[in-house]
Amino acid sequence: MTQVAQPTLTWELWLTPFPKAVGEARRQVSSTLTDWQVPEETVDSAVLITSELVTNAIRHCDNQHLVHLQVTDDGAELLLEVSDPSRNPPRPVVPPTHAESGRGLFLVRAAASDFGARHRDPVGKTVWATVSRTPTP
Repeated sequence: MTQVAQPTLTWELWLTPFPKAVGEARRQVSSTLTDWQVPEETVDSAVLITSELVTNAIRHCDNQHLVHLQVTDDGAELLLEVSDPSRNPPRPVVPPTHAESGRGLFLVRAAASDFGARHRDPVGKTVWATVSRTPTP
């Protein structure tokens, strides 16, 4: 019996660079992935990653430009991409024990199968992470 390949699904959202956009990104990604019948555990990981990447993009870019979020599902894994106008690559830092922030990229690395960044032309960068569509046991 021949297996039919699942079509690649893509969804995107442009966000204003203000903190309220993070919650909107989480809600929209959760809703979209649920509609795509992605397993709940994978949705949870993708929402966590989205939250951290969008938060970083908003925190480190000016408020004159939009942040772009794109999610792609090829049937095997999800690709989460957040683009902003800053050319500065993400740099994990080791925050002091009592710090209330600064652990986002560590969370992304823990939840993602892979993670990285690339420059965008003519300006900016895209930070991306992949998550296996089917959670590992």
